[in-house]
Amino acid sequence: MSDTDGRADGRRGFADLLLDLRVQAGLSQEELADRAGLSVRSIREIEAGRVARPRKDSVRLLASALGLQDPSQFLAAAGHGTGRRVVQPAVISVADPAPTGLRWRGTRPIPDGLVGREQELFELEGLLRQNRLVTLVGPGGVGKTELALAAADRFSGADTTVVVVDLTTVQRDAAVPSAILDAFGTAPGTSDLDDVLSGRRPGDLVIVEDNAEHVLDGVATVANRMVRSFPGIGVLVTSRIPLGLPDEVVRRVQVLGVPPNDENFDEIAASPAVEMFCRRVARVRPEFVLTPANAPTVARLCRRLDGLPLALELAAARAGSLSVETILAALDDRFRLLSGPRRFGAPHQRTLADTIAWSVDALSDAARQLLYRCSVLGSPFTLEAVAGVCTGDPIDGLDVPMLLAELVDKSLLQPVLEFEQLYGSRYKLLETIREHAYAGLTSQGSDLVEFRDRAVAWCSTYVAGLEGAWSSPDRDRQYRAAHANSALFEVALERAAELGEWDAAARIVLGFRIAWQYQASVAESGIRWATLCASQVSDKEISGRLLAIAGRLSSLTGDIRGARRHYEEARTLIPGETEMGLVARGGWVSSGSHLLDTQSLAEIPALVDDARKHGDVQRSATVQATCGLALLRWGRLVEAKELLLAWEAALVNPGVYPDEIAYMALSRVDLELGNLAEARHWAVLARDSQASDDPERTKVAGCLAMVEFHDGRYDEARALLDQADADIRGHRGYFDYLVMLYRSRLARAAGEVEQARVSIRDAVNRLLLEGRVVYLLEVLPEAVAVLHALGRSDAGDALCGQLLAWQRSMDPPMLPTAWAVLQESCESASAADGWPEPDPAAAVQRLANDVLSALS
Repeated sequence: MSDTDGRADGRRGFADLLLDLRVQAGLSQEELADRAGLSVRSIREIEAGRVARPRKDSVRLLASALGLQDPSQFLAAAGHGTGRRVVQPAVISVADPAPTGLRWRGTRPIPDGLVGREQELFELEGLLRQNRLVTLVGPGGVGKTELALAAADRFSGADTTVVVVDLTTVQRDAAVPSAILDAFGTAPGTSDLDDVLSGRRPGDLVIVEDNAEHVLDGVATVANRMVRSFPGIGVLVTSRIPLGLPDEVVRRVQVLGVPPNDENFDEIAASPAVEMFCRRVARVRPEFVLTPANAPTVARLCRRLDGLPLALELAAARAGSLSVETILAALDDRFRLLSGPRRFGAPHQRTLADTIAWSVDALSDAARQLLYRCSVLGSPFTLEAVAGVCTGDPIDGLDVPMLLAELVDKSLLQPVLEFEQLYGSRYKLLETIREHAYAGLTSQGSDLVEFRDRAVAWCSTYVAGLEGAWSSPDRDRQYRAAHANSALFEVALERAAELGEWDAAARIVLGFRIAWQYQASVAESGIRWATLCASQVSDKEISGRLLAIAGRLSSLTGDIRGARRHYEEARTLIPGETEMGLVARGGWVSSGSHLLDTQSLAEIPALVDDARKHGDVQRSATVQATCGLALLRWGRLVEAKELLLAWEAALVNPGVYPDEIAYMALSRVDLELGNLAEARHWAVLARDSQASDDPERTKVAGCLAMVEFHDGRYDEARALLDQADADIRGHRGYFDYLVMLYRSRLARAAGEVEQARVSIRDAVNRLLLEGRVVYLLEVLPEAVAVLHALGRSDAGDALCGQLLAWQRSMDPPMLPTAWAVLQESCESASAADGWPEPDPAAAVQRLANDVLSALS
């Protein structure tokens, strides 16, 4: 090549140099253009030799993007040096020490690529320091590549070389070693991988093998040789399937956390899925920010997309031309909506449909058919449900465990590990994968109808097996096993309703009734189905039994007024002396005691008498415990304890089993009577009767906290309340308000007045929302004390005067612990005029609203 002439030769020399350096860096033309801030067309034209003399600032940008610390020779090759000497292309061998600035070879992590992965990144960095071979597995689009690149970047030091091997275009297992050599930038003709791996010190080299699932045997063979023969090398693999090697440490990459609800702005804003979506939207719509107005829509969108990073990214890309509301509405056809415009990354990950199809196409025929059929089960579901609904040619029932394992291994099915001891093995499909599988099943003619009908038949048979479970020693296990398939029962009920088979739907609801009680969100579905079936069946008694179920579930979800309404109607349809008649009457008494209805109190003697005559010891004991709890709410402590002890005495009978709620009621009664040792005894029994990993720990933790508080053990009480706080956020349950109440008492005792204000305000809000009016009489005296602690004595004295008037003239009286707090706070107050009032519930709610205004 001439120094004096040959413009064409000079153009070709720089073009070859740029091409060579780009390949060594593992960059595509698009990626180099993105880093340099140039157009892809500019890169293409330079590498083709069609640009006579690239602009100097463009060459500098390219040098920076390529990581060249001394760009002088690079500039000279482009014709911007002091002379016209052209630097010939050079291939750098990594077997020699790598030049500064080229210790990273291949795709680099995106600076803003990770959101909500800090804990996973920290764990992965530690794994890389302790293990030679780590594989990240997960469904397509979950973010394995970015996590692996970020972990390698964080792990690498000044003396570490990171080589990223993109296996996307490798078609054969035998070609894997060549792909790795190419990533190292070895000289042409180098064929022995050992030459570039030998002599490495520990921590000197990390090889990231990305997108390995389609050449798994080749990757496994090479990785096994690397970690066995070259102790200085670490290997990090991303794949949808584990390699299956003995030295391999597997970590499943999970989807990003989504908001638990649509209401709490702080929780929505803290969600990693929401954070990622908002960041990506801001790239195409800079003015976009999360606000209380759009947060519910964003939360629903992120949940619909399962928190899957690729889906969030593709949806965010649409925000340049569509509103978030429009994107959410269009998700019913998500594969069309999320079809682009992603022009980087692996070809099979540029649309959502391609990403899912890449994995599904690699399945065996039986596994693919099982995936399709599982799409009708709802999510999550159990192995038992799969075997009962999804078998038949080409799926043998005996092969179901093996086929489920294949789907899990290939990251198309997710094991649900949460509460595994309670609910057994469960599996779930990401909604994106479920929709793909559902479309596959729908395309197979009548298969969809067949398997939905099978769901109805299986659920009908299943609930028949639950008859008598209430009196069984393993009733909790049976009902929890049923609850584990609650999504499938929803599918079966939808199908039965579609066919107008309301008697079949009613049988399923009646059989499944207890299983709905384990989770508030599922219980709401039970209420809907119970009331719908009750309105459709012709048998009045069956309708009444369904309404009694709706009443029970309404009470559990905090809708006391709804519970009262359902129980009221149920008791007019069911004979009062039958088992379900006693359930309806007991529920009516319980809900009425919450609402300060005196008729409920008057019903208790007749109800207890009928329960004792019923002949079923278990039902009699349950009714007496229910009535005992109602009497406790009304301050009839001695009568309440008598009925609760009758329940406790019945435990010696077959079919009567310990219940933490009744034990807690006994603890509460003795606490109010001043029997602290007995209160502790019952609280411990409540704890011991609850499953050790029961997700609803609030009740027992709160009960023990009260005992510790009144025993002067404030640190122990505070620790128990901390245990309960997380549970309160996730569900509504018995006595949650007491956790808030005692949090306020502890904070006030410690001088933390603001914390006390927030806690007592939350307790009042919760009780007003749920309609548990009677418990406000325990909370309002603490509100008086907090108002005085805040220096708002006028408001505190005014409320105190109202409560003193209540205590003198109204029923029920405040419980002793609440009355003691009021007396301590009301030295300067006198009873208000205008009492008694005609409507006790309305009076208490008025006082509660006054408190909220004073505490705001």
